[in-house]
Amino acid sequence: MAGVRILGSSKVRAQHDDSLPPTSSSSTHLSFFDVWWLSLQPVKTVLLYPDAAISPVSFDSFKSSLSLILDRFYLLAGDLTYQPTTGEVTIVCSDESGVTVTEAESDLDIRCLAGEPKHDMDSFFKLVPDVAHEELPVPILSVQFTQFSCGGVAVGIALHHVAMDATGQYKFIDCWAKTCCDGSVPSGLNILHDRAVIKYPNMDGLKNETLMDVAPNLPKINPWPSPDPDRKQLFQRSFTVDATTIQVLKQRAMQEKGATHNSSPPTTFDVLTAHIWISIARAMGITSENNKPTFLFSFLDGRPFFPPPMSSAYTGNCLFNFAVASSGSRLMAADGLGRTCECISETVHTTKDVIKRGDKVNLGSLDGMMVGIAGSNRLGVYGADFGWGKPSFMLHASLQVDGEVVIVAGKEKGTVQITVKLNYEAMEEFVNVFSRGLYVTSKI
Repeated sequence: MAGVRILGSSKVRAQHDDSLPPTSSSSTHLSFFDVWWLSLQPVKTVLLYPDAAISPVSFDSFKSSLSLILDRFYLLAGDLTYQPTTGEVTIVCSDESGVTVTEAESDLDIRCLAGEPKHDMDSFFKLVPDVAHEELPVPILSVQFTQFSCGGVAVGIALHHVAMDATGQYKFIDCWAKTCCDGSVPSGLNILHDRAVIKYPNMDGLKNETLMDVAPNLPKINPWPSPDPDRKQLFQRSFTVDATTIQVLKQRAMQEKGATHNSSPPTTFDVLTAHIWISIARAMGITSENNKPTFLFSFLDGRPFFPPPMSSAYTGNCLFNFAVASSGSRLMAADGLGRTCECISETVHTTKDVIKRGDKVNLGSLDGMMVGIAGSNRLGVYGADFGWGKPSFMLHASLQVDGEVVIVAGKEKGTVQITVKLNYEAMEEFVNVFSRGLYVTSKI
């Protein structure tokens, strides 16, 4: 079989719920927050279920539950489409729209894939649909179901970011799994796709500016990042940090910045991103002596900070980017963790204020080595039980850039999973620096 063999594919269409209004052909215009992601390839996620007891009807249940949940998440059955008469890019849905589901079998060792911290990315890529496109139209969602000869199953999901951010994506996966497990859509499910709910100043102007920057030659899209012959030299690993260790890091950060009991403690996001940033910078050769510049690039969910706050039921993109600048002397100082946490926290609070005022986020000068962090320790899919139990491992298979990181809620309560992409030399050093730094007692 040599890894993974494709058995076939079929299109799954939404099964309409008679209690809901009938659907018809529709075209959903993208918001400013959506078009930012237009040139990126779909977000690829792999869920591994080594202990899944698969029966002859499991694949049918997998598809039928997708059909049921697509009636609520109807945009995922559509295609990202260029409208030449208007110059707009929209998500087009109709009664004939659907999601391509691929069935495959594999002789790979699923337990080895789930258990190795250093990921065999060539194998993981075979477990998720290959849907790279350079020209519209593009399907929003594609799915792969792979059964292993040694037992177990993998679910591979390729979902274009223009349709929804991580909040929407994880909600979709969770609701789909519950539908598959229970045989019906979760009751009281409230989903909003309509971009009209977004109220932000100069949305059309910002959208047109961004569209010209990211896709000036529509319907052609230039995938970012561009093909790089050295990308195969990048390695990916995952780490899990438990709640106790996170608390120790927070206490250390508080001590290092000379905080009082009245000071606000750093959040889990603050302290983990600070530690990751310092560890990658050290692994990349940044020191106090050479004092090279570096910056952290990340995102903030804007839903709670809109005036008034947006409904959490909205699944579309609502992410504001922000950047924090620093240098080797600051990151590597004896009180580097505390000072870096403080810088991150201040930037996050400033970004929240910008959102509340309805201003445009100004990233400033992004000079130096970049560490890009996506995701949130509050979001995750380790509860996604399709009726086979919870996944043993979840992997983001779409990291492509040196210094790229994804943070998600871990498998066990209170834990955080961190996935890092680095070149070989830096990765070896990062493993040592990151692990060692989790248990350092502050000398401040």
